[in-house]
Order: sequence, then structure tokens, then C-alpha cells
Amino acid sequence: MARPRLLTLLEQGLRGPVTLVSAPAGSGKTTLLAEWAATAMKPVAWLSCEEAENDPARFLSSLTAALARVDARLDIAAQTERPWHPPEHEQVLTRLLNDLERVLQHDTVLILDDVHALTTEASQALLLFLLNHLPSRLHLLISTRVDPPRLARLRACNQIAELRSQELEFLSAEVKVFAQAMGLSLGSEAIRLLEERTEGWIAGIQLLTLALRGHNDATEVLRKIGMAPRFLLDYVREEILFQQPPEMQRFLLQTSVLERLTGPLCESVTAESGGQQKLASLLQANLFVSALDDTDTWYRYHPLFAETLRTLLQQQEPALVPELCRRASRWYEQHGWAEEACEYAYRASDLPHAAHLLAELVPSFVEQGKLVRLSRWLDRLPQEVIAASVYLSLALIWTQPLRTSQPPDPEGVIKHLTALLKTHEKDDPEAQAELQRELALQQATQALARGDIPQALSRAAEMTRSLTGPETTWSRFTLWRQRVLLGAAYHVSGDLLASEQTLRQALPAGGPSPNFVVIASLDELYEELGRLRELGRLYEDLFRTLAWHHHLPSLALSMAHQRYGVLLYEWNRLQEAESFAQQSLELVPHLDLARPSPWLTLLGLGVLARVALAQGNSERARQLLESEAFDVAQFPVPQASKDVLILLPVRLALRCGQLDPALQWASTCGLHSDDPLTSPLGKGRYAGYVTLARVLIARGRGHPNALALSQAQILLDHLLEISVGTGAHGRLIEIQMLRALALHAQGKSRQALATLGPILAQAEPEGYLRLFADEGEVMAHLLALIASFTTASPDYLQRIQAAIVPVWQAQPDAATQPAPRSTLYEPLSAREWDVLQLVAEGLSNQQIAEHLVLSLYTVKLHVKHLLAKLGATNRTQAVVRARALHILPSS
Repeated sequence: MARPRLLTLLEQGLRGPVTLVSAPAGSGKTTLLAEWAATAMKPVAWLSCEEAENDPARFLSSLTAALARVDARLDIAAQTERPWHPPEHEQVLTRLLNDLERVLQHDTVLILDDVHALTTEASQALLLFLLNHLPSRLHLLISTRVDPPRLARLRACNQIAELRSQELEFLSAEVKVFAQAMGLSLGSEAIRLLEERTEGWIAGIQLLTLALRGHNDATEVLRKIGMAPRFLLDYVREEILFQQPPEMQRFLLQTSVLERLTGPLCESVTAESGGQQKLASLLQANLFVSALDDTDTWYRYHPLFAETLRTLLQQQEPALVPELCRRASRWYEQHGWAEEACEYAYRASDLPHAAHLLAELVPSFVEQGKLVRLSRWLDRLPQEVIAASVYLSLALIWTQPLRTSQPPDPEGVIKHLTALLKTHEKDDPEAQAELQRELALQQATQALARGDIPQALSRAAEMTRSLTGPETTWSRFTLWRQRVLLGAAYHVSGDLLASEQTLRQALPAGGPSPNFVVIASLDELYEELGRLRELGRLYEDLFRTLAWHHHLPSLALSMAHQRYGVLLYEWNRLQEAESFAQQSLELVPHLDLARPSPWLTLLGLGVLARVALAQGNSERARQLLESEAFDVAQFPVPQASKDVLILLPVRLALRCGQLDPALQWASTCGLHSDDPLTSPLGKGRYAGYVTLARVLIARGRGHPNALALSQAQILLDHLLEISVGTGAHGRLIEIQMLRALALHAQGKSRQALATLGPILAQAEPEGYLRLFADEGEVMAHLLALIASFTTASPDYLQRIQAAIVPVWQAQPDAATQPAPRSTLYEPLSAREWDVLQLVAEGLSNQQIAEHLVLSLYTVKLHVKHLLAKLGATNRTQAVVRARALHILPSS
């Protein structure tokens, strides 16, 4: 299949003397060069190197014969008949190069394919001589699995262009076209999985598509991780594994059980020395290994390559596999990597030791939200093993909601804990005390659910008094849960400052890992308090911490990116908001969840829709709003959750000028403007009533005496009354703004300005912007008259005005959008745009990964894609081309 982006890269490389195409076996190197040669306007000579070319005389004969096909004036015949001796080899090559300098009148390309076959010192010396003495009109194009030695001078002088596996890897669009050429019509999810499993390796793509023939559900086949297809086994065995020395074959097979590799770990698993040196040599040899950090300490195998090696190992030495995993578990445990140690204990079928390790991991799993993984690991243990451990028994209680669609049964939990106390009454006193504390905590939780705040606080305090003796992992965990409970209790009682103080204690600075339950609680609290700057610092600290943690729960990570995107949107940092929302969506397919959660996609797309509207792209927002992702009625979640989630599409419909769906919601939501409201009002109920107020204002606009406006005013007055005195300044700002809009709609402009002016002054320090700007031309009219009614700075008012998008504007504002990218093969995604900006700033892949909280592999994949789309061979070229296309500003 045609690959124009790579042909363009090859053409660009011809501007210099040498082009190197270096990639593992099966990467499509020869096919690419053949495609280019078939359409090349320049004369092309081709030599496919074989083992026989290690004989210098044979190499020179083959080389001169290939060049003779380009220009018959070269007196090749006499030379090829001559029996050269070693001292003459360089002389013969010198004569040939001199003849080429004299004879060649046009630029000519010499393709040396499979140069990795030249392994002797003599043949490599001739190749190096050729590289260093190329005639002025001869360009050398080398294809190889292993880099030739001593290329440093050419690189330093910028005389060599390089295409590597990152450039040769197939992109999604190319995978789709190739699959169609193979007679397969694959859906978008199957294409994604095929690209993910092969990482664009064309031999793997071809062999997997062969294996997919005859299967009705290609997506399901690709989701299964297990035995590699026979075609793939044969290819890896014959073309890769058998080409290595026996020692390296053994190393590859035995270390294939590892997800990540480092020298000492490999040495422990294989019981052989030289692990780091072997990994480095595999990397240098393009043998499907990539570095995970800039120091070349940690590596990983290509997933499909590793899967194939594991299948071969299982076929050859099945009894060895558990022992290798046991050694890996032991190494990880000795080095303090408890989660990895537990994983490999399971793989070794060492269930007693896995249970011991899991009991120690329970607190961190719960804190980090890894309940699905905890549940799955518990399910692999016999019931008697769980029953014998107080800590695993408690873990079973906490993960029970994941095993059923039924609502939690608090009374059943209390009865279960009471029974456990009797069962373990003769156990270790600390275990008994832990059960007692858990019972008190569950009783406090039940009291909080009933609204009995004094009882909840009393039971939580009782639990704290029992925390005596030396601190342990479990005592720290219990104290953390107690603080989370107290924070929730204070929040519900309306004591927001006490809630913040308690939650902050549950999130100590410099802790071992972020507690996402606390982050979510503080997010809600700071939003209610209107302390956006503090919320921003919270997320900045969080993402700095995330850069040092490689095994974080994707759900929490996805939610953190989505929520930070919402905050960035409020600050009108639209490109950043779009980027974080996009990254949240990128994580969704990889989530480790017990059941589908379409609400995550809804929240991420909601940010993108709001960004589109803020940029004036109302058509894009409408398309998103009409997609299946916004059909909340179909979500497999409780009705109470649907009642909250539906507010997002309702608010977006209002922003798009679609009043009918909003009115339909208002008529069926069960909320009324005269409902009796009591403080404190939970986040979901507050959002529902505020949305109702917005619908009533929209309905009453243009009718100053409309009943809807009176109803909105009554509702907003009620909301204001119960919010005053709680410190909920974030809510007060929104409520007062809506009151100003309602007054304006009633023709009471002076009262509207008097209401709006003070809250603008309160909102300015925290950076509120889109809250006002999203109200459009009505807000623009009020802001034009507000100067004498507010102490907010003129600059702040001007920034809000500038962010208001006219209703008639249908295309993105050039100030907030990159320049048109129609000259690219395909547009850059939001994430590729982020990576490109950081590349332009000179950041390394590792630094970009830490900055964007991505894996190093994901960053490399984005860099590969943006290089391909920009038609660049390296990062510098990509930045230059992006500036030429006005994708990046001029330096």
C-alpha cells in the first residue's frame, strides 16, 4: 500500500549524502524502498546484502555490478573478473569511487538493503570507507536491522537522515487501509486494538489480520491476551529468535515473563549475570526493546513480541514459567515493590504468599481507588484463605458493591462485621481492634447517611480513641478513612472550613501517593467556597506527584484530568482545557472498571463542547450534543446519578439556543421553584435547582412580566438565603449573577447592575471568567454599563468582554485556535498539539511525559504521529515545518 508520508521523508533525506532506514525485522523497510525506487526520478542502483557479502571480494563484485546497471560506461567487467586479494580491496573501492565521481552526470541513489548481514570486520570496514568517501553525485540509502558502526561523525556533521521504527510504524488510518487490503472490514475499536497490540509493527499487523480471518467478532478476538497466532510464532521463531546466539535466545525467552525490565531484575530471574549489558545490546540491535527512561535503566519489550516469546517459552519449558515468576516476585518484594511482588506471586500460582502480600496492600489499594484490581485479586483466592485473614475479610466487604448491581446493604455489613468479631475473637489483639474500629466507622457512615451528624461525629471520635500503640500501615489507613468521614460530616453540616481542615490533614504534604477520594472531596469543597486559585494549586501539586507514580488507577487519573479541564475552562485557558479533557477521554478505553461507565465519556465530551462554544464553533458543540454519548437515559447507572448527569446536556442545550429540550427536562425533573429548601444543599441538588433557574430565565426572556421570571427570582432568592452564612462564595457568585440576569430580563436594569457589580469584584481575585462570558450578549450589555457599579478592575471587565462570543459567530476564534492545518496529511490532535509545543520548548520525551503525566511510550507515540503528519524526520524539522505552516508561532 502507498505510504506517501514516508516517501516524502525519503525524498527530504536525499538532500544529504546518506539516509539510514533502521528498524526491526518486519517493519516494512524493503517494501518502502521498493515503492520509492519504482517511482524515483533519479537513477537507482540496488544491492541486497547477504551473508556471502561478508567476503570483501564478493561485496565489491556485487557493488560494482549493481552500479554498472546505472551507467554502462563504468568499466566493471574487467574488475569483476579479477581475483582480488585483501590488500587490494580498499584500492579497488577507491578506483570505483573515483570512476563514479568522473562518470556520474546526474544525482544517483545507491540502495544497500539488509546491511545488518555485513557482520565481519572486513566488510564493515569497506562500508565505512564508502560512507566516508561518497562521490558528490551519489546518495547512499541504507536499510538495516542494526545500525552500522561509527556513524557519530556523520550525525555530528548533519550528513545523515534517519528513519527509524517510530516513523515506519503504521498509523491508525494506514492500519485501516491495510486491513481492507487484506479483505477485512474492521470497526474503529478493532482498528484501535490492532494498532495498540502491534504498536504499528506491520509484520505483526499482517500476521494478526491473517489470524482474524474467519472470525465474526474481530474486536473480541483482539481483546483476548493469550497465545500468539501460529503465523506470528513461526515468524518470530525463524526470523528473530533463531538469528540470535543461544545465550541471547535464552535471555529473551526467560525475561519475556516481565512487563518491565532492568538489569538486576533480569539477572535475578535468569540467574545469569550481564542483564543490563544484554538489554543495552538488544536496544542497539533494534530487537523490539525500548527504553522507558532517559537513563536507559528500565526497558520493555514490544507487547506482541513479548506475548509471542511467552507462548514459545510455555511450549518449550512450561514447568520453568512459575519459577521465573516466583523469582521476579521475590526480587520485587526485596526492593519494596509490593504490588509487583503480589502480581508475580499470583502468576507463579503461589497463592499463600500472594494472600500475605495482598493483605499488606489493601490500605494503599483502597486509598488509591484500585478497588477493581483488589476485587479481582481477592476472587483468585480460596474462600478459606480470605476467611482466615481479618484484613482480607475487610477487603471483601469493601469490594462487595463491585460484585452486584444491588444497592449497598449497610445493615448486612454491620451483621457481617459482628460475625467476624466472634470468628476472630482469639486472633491477634490488633486484628480484633481493627475489626472494632471498622464496626465504629461503618456505624458512623450509616449515621451520616441518615443525617445524624452528632452520632456520626461521636462514632468517628470513638474510633480515634482506640488508635493507641505504635503506628502501622493499617492504623494510618484507619485514621485516613476517619478523616475522610469527618470531612464529609462537617461538609454536610455546613461547616466548610472545618471540612477543609480535616480533609487537608488526610492529604499530607509529601505523602507516598495521592488520595483521590480526598482530592475529589476538596475539589467539590473549593468549588463551593469559590477558591479557584487554591483548587488550581491542588491540581498542580497532584500532577507533580503523579509524575513519580507509574501505577496509578486510570479512573482517578481520568477524573483528575477532566476536573482540571473544567477549572482551566473557567479561567478561559481553552486550549489547555481541551487538552486535559482529551487526555481524560484517551484514558477511558483503558479503564479497569467492573462495569461500563459512559458517564466518564459524557463529562470529557462536555468540556470539549463547552470549549467549542467558547471558540464560536456552535456546530461542533451541536454535533457532540446530538451524539449517543449524551443520551443519559441509556446509561446503566442508578436514577439518582442520571438526575445529576442529565444537567450537563440540559445546560449545553441552553447554550446552543435549544430551549425545547431544556423545557422538557424542567417539566419532568420533579424540581419546582417553590420547593422548600434547607441548608446545607448537596452539590447535586444545588446544580439541579440552579439549572432550573437558568431554564426559567431563558423561557422568560423577551417577556418582562412572564411568570417564569418571577419563579426564577423566587427560586434564586431561596438559594441565596440558604447559601449566605455558610462561606459558599462560589455558589453566591453564581446565584447573584443569575439574579442580575433575571432582573435585567424583567427590565430592572439598574437593580441588575447593582447586583452584578459587587460579585464581579469578588470573582476577580479567583479568576472567574467563563461563568460571566458564557452568558453572551446579555452580559456584554451589562458589562458595558457596569463601571460605576463595581470596584472590579477595567482590565478584568475587558477580559470578560473579549471572551464573549457573538451568537452569530460560527467558526473558531483565531485568537484561541491554531492556524488552519489543511496542508497537513491529517490534522494534529489536541494531545499532539500539546506535545509539539513542548518539543518546540526543547523538552525531552521524558520531560514531556512528566509534564503531561503520560507514559514515556505514549509520548513517543504522539511524537511519531506528529512527525509523520508534519512530514519531518526529526524533532527540529517538525518545529521548523510547524512554524512555516503557522501551526506554531514564529520563534
